[in-house]
Amino acid sequence: MKAESFENQLTHNARDVARQIWLAGLGAFAKTQQEGGRFFEALVHDGQAVDLQMKRIADAKALQMKSGVDALKNKVEDLRGRATGTWNKLEEVFQARVAHALRRLGVPTRDDIQQLFQQVDRLSQNIQELTHAAEADAKARKARIIKATGSAVTRIADPVA
Repeated sequence: MKAESFENQLTHNARDVARQIWLAGLGAFAKTQQEGGRFFEALVHDGQAVDLQMKRIADAKALQMKSGVDALKNKVEDLRGRATGTWNKLEEVFQARVAHALRRLGVPTRDDIQQLFQQVDRLSQNIQELTHAAEADAKARKARIIKATGSAVTRIADPVA
C-alpha cells in the first residue's frame, strides 16, 4: 500500500505542478491582453532608445573611419611627394652623368650645335653681302669701261673734238 500511496502522491504532485503551469500561462495571457498596449508602447520606447544609441555609435565610427581615411590620404600624398622628389633627383643625377660622359667623349651639346647654326647663319649672311657687293662693284667697273670705251670711240670718230 505504501507503493500505491507513493505513486498517488507523485501523480498528485505532477498534476498540481501541471495545473500551476497552466494557470501561470493563462495569467500571462490575461495580463498580456490587459497590458498589451502599454507593453507594446514600452517596447517601442525602448526600441527608439536603442536605435538612437546605435545611430550615435554608427556616426562616431563613421567619423572615426573618415578621419582615418583622411590621415591615410595625407600619408599617401606625402609618400607620393617624396617618391617624386627622389625620382627627380635620380633623373638629374643620371642626366648630369650622361652629359659628363658625352663631354668626355667630345660629343657636342645642344648649345654647341645651336652656336654652330648661328655661326653658319652669320657666315651665309656675310657671303651674301660680299656677293652683292662684288656684283655691284663688277657692274660699276663694267659701266666705267663702257663709258671709257664709249668716249674713246667718240674721240676716234670725231678727231676735232
